[in-house]
Amino acid sequence: MEEAGEPQLTQLAHTITQAGWRPAALLMLDLLGPLDVISSQAVLFARPLLHGTSLDPYAQMLSEPANWHRLRQLLAL
Repeated sequence: MEEAGEPQLTQLAHTITQAGWRPAALLMLDLLGPLDVISSQAVLFARPLLHGTSLDPYAQMLSEPANWHRLRQLLAL
C-alpha cells in the first residue's frame, strides 16, 4: 500500500539525486536519523517561514518523522 506522500518523497529523492546531492543528503539523513522526531519538530517550527514557497510541500512531508526514514530508503536505492 502506497503512503499518501510517497510520490512527493520519490520526487524529492529524484531531485536530490539529479542535483548531485545524494551522498551529502545520505550523510545528513544518517546523522539525523536518531533525531527524526526532533528534525520533524524543527521543520514544523520553520513551516511558517516557508508558507507559500516551493519548499512548503516538502516541509509538510518532512514534518512526519517516518518520512525522514523513507526518504533515506529512497536515496539508498
